[in-house]
Amino acid sequence: MEDGVTQVMGAPKDDQGNEPGFGLFDAGSTLALTTDELATESRNNVIGDYSKIERLQDVKFGGTTFFHIRGTGENRSYDLYGALVGDIQVTVSWSFGVEMASRKQIDAWINQVMPTFRFEG
Repeated sequence: MEDGVTQVMGAPKDDQGNEPGFGLFDAGSTLALTTDELATESRNNVIGDYSKIERLQDVKFGGTTFFHIRGTGENRSYDLYGALVGDIQVTVSWSFGVEMASRKQIDAWINQVMPTFRFEG
């Protein structure tokens, strides 16, 4: 996996042509030695006006185990998935307007995209 890769992904547009949210894929160097270390570091670095930030159960997508951090705020939701692939950290963060998408819709979009990633370290 290449170090220093960033890709932005838009969510499907609604009937008015608005995107309710986006995803940001990022791969880069890290000093973390385990997924738990990476999760702790990532949770401590969440930026935004989120009233509740919690680490959820780890999930497996495309054969890779990811930590999952969720933040909820007045205007936006935030989901961060992260994993170590070799010595590279891979994170995929998702942010959606809470007025534009339900939790069920958000989870459905995330669960459509995340399994498509395949990593080799």
